[in-house]
Amino acid sequence: MTPVVRKVINLAGEPTPVREMPIEISRIDLDPENPRIGLTADTAPIQLTEQRIQHTLRSRNADAYRKLSESIEINHGAIHPIWVKAIAEKGRFVAIEGNTRLVIYRELSEKYSGQDTYRSINCMVLPANVGLEKINFIRLEAHLRGTTDWDAYEKARYLYKLYRDQDLPISYLEKMTKLKYDEIETSIRAFRDMEEQYLPKYGSEDQSSIFKFSYFVEYEKDEKLKDLMEHKGMSIGDFCKWVGEGRITRAQDVRELRSILIHDASSSALQTDGFDRAMEKLEVIKPEKASPVFQLVERVTQELKRISAYEVTEMREGSQPQKKRLLEDLSEAVSLVLKMIE
Repeated sequence: MTPVVRKVINLAGEPTPVREMPIEISRIDLDPENPRIGLTADTAPIQLTEQRIQHTLRSRNADAYRKLSESIEINHGAIHPIWVKAIAEKGRFVAIEGNTRLVIYRELSEKYSGQDTYRSINCMVLPANVGLEKINFIRLEAHLRGTTDWDAYEKARYLYKLYRDQDLPISYLEKMTKLKYDEIETSIRAFRDMEEQYLPKYGSEDQSSIFKFSYFVEYEKDEKLKDLMEHKGMSIGDFCKWVGEGRITRAQDVRELRSILIHDASSSALQTDGFDRAMEKLEVIKPEKASPVFQLVERVTQELKRISAYEVTEMREGSQPQKKRLLEDLSEAVSLVLKMIE
């Protein structure tokens, strides 16, 4: 029998006693608070069951799930231990981090029922009284700083919950993740828009709503768009309607909304016939919109105006020479065209 290894590990800056040991998978429950099942948890009309959680973990990214399962099977086990917490019922645990690996072990245990390989999984065991701050630290470290990344929706949902429910400031979340302050702030606002405005009216229990998240990120990044909509008596509710009813069908379309809404003809076309018809109207008013080159110029101009001070400092100090060269190439190309015009 593999011995229990007792350790003291810094979690959220505090020394914490943990045990590393194999545990029978039949004694470990899936975590209904797992951020990877966020959309299902947000839209499910009933309490999530173990079967529903398992189905969600398998289906949310089927290709990634299959590859991880094949890797574990080929290796005859997971490389890294999962994190579990002891629960009140003696001898049982809940998976804090590593729920997907636990589901794969359950499947492989059935596939190889005559073997012991997948009946137990190596675990880092937290005490039953571990604080929520340490649990959050483990999740952030594993998925926002580590190599097994969550997708954008999952990140935003978890950051939003930490910010709203646990009053963690964005400055703290910035230190704990790979993300910049503005990026975290935008993600939180975009998720809030989806949870409070979009999902209650246009959401569904399947995973398709996740793919709309990037629309709301683009919306929240454009303060001038929101100001223009407010000036015209529009709101996030109108934006949700355009997305939910299919008037906008790609996230990149959101970048053109400001140009569309400025003009009555294209604005009206958007609301009655959708984005493509609105762009046709706009191209009559602004012929440069029909040019792919000038569409890119407009987009690059907008993005450069939003460039962070951090990136500027990196280029100034020489740590990002390729970015600086790209800007120099752009400047040279623009200067050349302007000379040709003159």
